[in-house]
Amino acid sequence: MLKKIFLLFLFLAIPGIFYTQTEYIGRSEIEQLSWGGTTHGWHQLYFMKNTTTERGAMGSYSIRLADNSPVEDEQTDLLLHFDEAKKSSIRFESARYEPDLIRIFPSREVKKFGNGSAGFLHFDNTVRIRPLVGSIFSDREKVPSFTIDFFLHPMSVHNGASVFSWHAPVVDLVGGFTGIKAYFQNGRLHWLCERVFSDREGRSRDILIAEREKVTLGEWHHHALSYDAMSGLMVLYRDGKVNNLQWLTEGGKEGGTLLHGSFSPHLVMPLSVGENYYGYIDEFRISRGKPDFPVGDFRGSGEVKSEVLTLKSRGTRPVKFFWKSAEQKGTAVRVYYRQSDIYFPPYAEREESVPVREDFKNVYLETPPWIPVKNDQELSGDLKGGRYLQWKAELYGTEGLYTPYLHEFRIMLELDPPPLAPILLRAIPLNGGVRLLWVKNKESDILGYNIYYGTSSGYYFGKGADGGDSPFFTGSVSSLDLMGLTNEEVYFFSITAVDEAEQESGFSAEMIARPSSVYE
Repeated sequence: MLKKIFLLFLFLAIPGIFYTQTEYIGRSEIEQLSWGGTTHGWHQLYFMKNTTTERGAMGSYSIRLADNSPVEDEQTDLLLHFDEAKKSSIRFESARYEPDLIRIFPSREVKKFGNGSAGFLHFDNTVRIRPLVGSIFSDREKVPSFTIDFFLHPMSVHNGASVFSWHAPVVDLVGGFTGIKAYFQNGRLHWLCERVFSDREGRSRDILIAEREKVTLGEWHHHALSYDAMSGLMVLYRDGKVNNLQWLTEGGKEGGTLLHGSFSPHLVMPLSVGENYYGYIDEFRISRGKPDFPVGDFRGSGEVKSEVLTLKSRGTRPVKFFWKSAEQKGTAVRVYYRQSDIYFPPYAEREESVPVREDFKNVYLETPPWIPVKNDQELSGDLKGGRYLQWKAELYGTEGLYTPYLHEFRIMLELDPPPLAPILLRAIPLNGGVRLLWVKNKESDILGYNIYYGTSSGYYFGKGADGGDSPFFTGSVSSLDLMGLTNEEVYFFSITAVDEAEQESGFSAEMIARPSSVYE
């Protein structure tokens, strides 16, 4: 009775246990390749484009579109992701700046992109970075085109709270202030360029431009100041859209004489981020020109591509692809695979011909095409298998706001092992030859047999027989008269089976025969 209760519990608790036992009855050996979930991980991946892994419940890892964070390029002067920030250090690779003082609260919960942001939650929290030769601020003769942008998550704002500042009194202005700063006044973000721009007479023109709306507390928003030195246009952006603008010309209009911009050579202090500010900052960037601003939370699309996987046998064929995914709000996951008996590089595409090997530069092969598959649907039996297989998954988001999630991925493979060695081999001596007989293999895809012969046991290097030099291929037969051999010389024979995937079996049992004229 207890045994029956246990079996009933097992059936209810694991409904797929009988499914796996019966689905592939009648097939040869089935193998499963698995990725994702809580145990397998995302192994043997060739590359991930605009995608990343995300840890989920019980240690599982899923693949989703990457955050739409800024990407460092040749225009980037400084980029602070704050992903690996500590209380007294932040990581950045720009050779144009060096850290001077770091006092922040690294946040892993309140963040816009990546793994973290910088929290400014105490009166002495600040980031001070010293510009070096080669930075935008090292050009003292002429202010170049530049953009300063960042994400703010303010907890409160008070007048004078500074988000960014390269602004201080200098000796050449008799203690007067000069430089650039972004600060709050009446709940709005203001930008001030003090004694940086001047007219043809050399008279300073202080530039003050403010966002039109007050900031929203407790929310992430993108803010940017961009200056075009060619046209004199200074623009404020909020969440990627123009919020306010000002022409830096003598008449304050488009097409007027440009104001001349230059930084004081005595302004040598570090620039500061977050001084007297209360809240969080993420993805702080200084660029030359006007970069692309992040729009939405995620990349629009991405791709995951596996390595070229080496399967157990040449005739291995995929039976089914299965994946668990979350595809909501119009997002989608599309899966493809390609397969061949000849190795192809993982980076090659269908329209490319790539060298077979480095030393065979003039010998090319055409890579196999990508074949789309449906989730949990058996593939056609007419598709050819192969020893080398690669898969890819394309992820499509919706308006940069939503991403699909690929939680698990599996491939069910029907293995095509090499044929068994032929059995019940007999060798009957003839005059000048030998009659070989054997039992045909039972595999349905046998193409034929290789005949091995020679004059030493285990060394089948015979020559001169009517069938050809050892080994030679014969069709799907079960007997063969091998003539052209020398009478009274002993010969050793073995046979292997060859299937349609050109896989060869092991050697059959060795047989011995001595042709002679007595068998006339």
